[in-house]
Amino acid sequence: KTALAEALQIGLVEEIEKLLGAEAIEDLDSKALETAVRDRTLQIAARALEQRFNRDTSDEVSGAQHPCSCGQMARYVDRRSKCFQTVLGDLTLARAYYHCPECQSGCCPRDRALGLDGSLSLGVVRMIGVVGATVSFEEGRGLLKELAGLHVVAKQVERKAESLGAEVAEDERSHVDPVPSSEIAPTLYLGLDGTGIPVRPKELEGRRGKQEDGSAKTREVKLCTIRSAESRDEIGRASCRERV
Repeated sequence: KTALAEALQIGLVEEIEKLLGAEAIEDLDSKALETAVRDRTLQIAARALEQRFNRDTSDEVSGAQHPCSCGQMARYVDRRSKCFQTVLGDLTLARAYYHCPECQSGCCPRDRALGLDGSLSLGVVRMIGVVGATVSFEEGRGLLKELAGLHVVAKQVERKAESLGAEVAEDERSHVDPVPSSEIAPTLYLGLDGTGIPVRPKELEGRRGKQEDGSAKTREVKLCTIRSAESRDEIGRASCRERV
């Protein structure tokens, strides 16, 4: 085992013993104990990781230069600390700061190396992406707090989820091969229709529906189809060649 792993193990055992205290097992509140152990475990791991990262100053080289996004070279200035939110909790990290005299912007190369997005780690960003694509932003905030002990405001969940969505959309556009113009039929047919889908009760408040009591169980979504019918079958009827 590494020295870090051994220190973590010893520290965790000691903290668990403190949390258990002298009470009999039957008298313990297991739910509160689990949450306390989880939170304390993450705190110990966060402090150990923070200390390990801050001992490494290899990103700091006096007089060194680093490529800037503007294409020029940024010069090393000093070390600057910033608090980042990770799945372990808050980490305050000191990183080498470089400043570009050409565009007057600054950067910390280690942030990119560690996958730190603004003030969030990639682990937190991934969690936000999952809840943001599954439930409402407010519900996502609650899930992050309940399941991971993360305190993220709903607006932050919204901004990051929408940012991730835009990145995914751009990535899809860049990887989808466009259809050659020669393969597009000269005549296309557009079809529109609507259907009902079940939604959460709170999304139906104040809406009239088709139930006997006037309540609604679904909301309508629109469906659009685009097809061509340039070819003909054996008796001359237009046949659908493609459907989107």
